[in-house]
Amino acid sequence: MPHRPPQRASASPGFFTTLFLRGPEFWISRVGIGLLLVGVAFLFKYAVDQGWLTPAIRVAFGVALGMVLAVIGFRVHGRQRWFAQIMLGGAAATWYITGFAAFQLLELVSFSTAFAFMVAVTVFTFWTGLRQNEAMLAVLAAAGGLSTPFLLYTESGSVPGLMAYTCLILLGTGAIYLFKGWRSLLWTTAVGAWLVVALGFRTETLPDRVALQSGIVAVWLIHWLVPLARALLAERDPERWTTPAASGPWRIAARGHADLAVLTVAMPLLVFFTSRVLWGAGAWPWGATALAGAALYALAARYLNPVRALAFLATAHGVTAAVLLAIGTNLLFAPDVVIVLWAAEAAGLHLLARRLARGEARPAGRDVFDYGVAANLLYLVVGLWLFQRLVGGSGPTAAVFNSRAAADGAVIAIALLTAGRIEPRAALVYRLAAHFAVLGWLARELSRLPTGSGLVTAAWGAYAIGLLAFVPRARRLAVITLFLAVAKLVLYDLSQVEPLWRILLFLGFGGVFLGVSYYVTDLWGRSTDTE
Repeated sequence: MPHRPPQRASASPGFFTTLFLRGPEFWISRVGIGLLLVGVAFLFKYAVDQGWLTPAIRVAFGVALGMVLAVIGFRVHGRQRWFAQIMLGGAAATWYITGFAAFQLLELVSFSTAFAFMVAVTVFTFWTGLRQNEAMLAVLAAAGGLSTPFLLYTESGSVPGLMAYTCLILLGTGAIYLFKGWRSLLWTTAVGAWLVVALGFRTETLPDRVALQSGIVAVWLIHWLVPLARALLAERDPERWTTPAASGPWRIAARGHADLAVLTVAMPLLVFFTSRVLWGAGAWPWGATALAGAALYALAARYLNPVRALAFLATAHGVTAAVLLAIGTNLLFAPDVVIVLWAAEAAGLHLLARRLARGEARPAGRDVFDYGVAANLLYLVVGLWLFQRLVGGSGPTAAVFNSRAAADGAVIAIALLTAGRIEPRAALVYRLAAHFAVLGWLARELSRLPTGSGLVTAAWGAYAIGLLAFVPRARRLAVITLFLAVAKLVLYDLSQVEPLWRILLFLGFGGVFLGVSYYVTDLWGRSTDTE
């Protein structure tokens, strides 16, 4: 038999491709329920314009229509599951709209009656989703339940009551996620809960602040501990705690557990910043809070790290700890200390990434969040901050011997040390950034001295000669730096420095270039041998 070349595994289709390839029943059912609801809305409007329907009859018609859709959904579930979802979802949507209209638009019922009706619809939809094992219905129930405070909004609402109601819904959805593992439900409650929290930022009384803070903490704990507990249970007993296959956009977001990693990082940051906005205290309490949070997430990362199946969560907790540590140091310490601490933290993340890379093959999902990536991002922030410190603003009056110069020099040294312990391409970027940072450091510090411009040029030249003589791999960069110093000498120093300095600089650089030209062949030969 002729040998057949191995075939590549076909890539899974994307979200929009999946939608395009759906069967006709998918599109017909959704278009049908949409047209039905629009037609009912037009019928209502026409009947109202003609004076046929009183407000009470309109509300009764909406309740009856929802009941009809629900009965159809239950009756056809065994034969047409997808059609039953559409009918039951349409019933819930019809009831939510009816409750909103009865209270806000028609003013037929009191708030307590409308609220009880909405809660009943939410409970019914949750019960239906669990009974039919349909994530879509549970998502609709969560969205409707969290939308109730907006649909029935009044100026006299109670913040403690709002937070208590939200926490009850989150406890229910957390329990459902624990046993079912529906990611779409988890994210629906995460987004919806923060929208409800935003609704609570409307009062200044202490009891309301305490209630709102309690709600914020509850949102964080439920969306942190429940997914973590389910991941641990699934790792210990995967047959009992199976993870259902995601569909639609969640299939893409859940690849490699990226959605859980994002949720792990985002939740504590949202809690920290919203709590600080709520209370508006000074920097010290919140800096200490951020450091405590960093310690908590670092311990969780340490606990999860040995479990290979949970490496994605361990990495996400480590990244969260690093971000909170950076925020805490920024609030607690002076800028000169903070920039060094951030650089040291980034170096520590690189060392941790290197240690993990020496171990066994990385488990699935580890490439979603990587300590090396987090370190590079933190170094990028430090680099931009260092650039701003080197080129902008007025520094200490003393040159070289000041805390700002020492801190910036320490950051450059840390970057150079880190470059020797990371992969070559990233190391090249780090070394180039450190090289130009050294030039900027010399320019900033020496320009304060008398005849500072000439001293800067001379220092650049001396630095380039040092690279040329002692760092074989940087000799091309050293020659470029020499030419850069000469360009500064000709274009700027010629009109700025005193005649004596001008003579010394031109004579000195002329001698340097003659010496380099004499020894250049030998230097390049040694450079090649070294490499």
